[in-house]
Amino acid sequence: MKIKHLLLILAFSAMTLTVKAQLSFSCYYREVCAWNESKGQYEDECIGHDEASLFVMNEEETMFTHTTSSLKTTYYVQESEYDDKNEVWTYDVVSDVGNKYYFIFDPYANEIRVLADADDYETMTRFLVKAIF
Repeated sequence: MKIKHLLLILAFSAMTLTVKAQLSFSCYYREVCAWNESKGQYEDECIGHDEASLFVMNEEETMFTHTTSSLKTTYYVQESEYDDKNEVWTYDVVSDVGNKYYFIFDPYANEIRVLADADDYETMTRFLVKAIF
């Protein structure tokens, strides 16, 4: 009986070595900042509100989902890069409905920034991260 238990434990241990985890970012706040063309920067006065949401990146970093209480969106990564200088991961993505975005995952500042350009009106959405797991 002890040999069966030992073999079972070894089998489960071997399975856990081959399984890689996905990365998740739990957020608690969202704000939207408008681009000020004359100043060449995003406005300091942004519109924000409490909002629980979750970003889940797949193991291969080829796609991630963003889930809120009312919506679930999948983003497909076109290009990704790690910026050593700023210590952030950047992603050019296309959403499941065809919109293009530029995501900046900044774990050291505990935020995710999303840049969007719709009809020459640029916005940046910031999500404040509560936990990364």
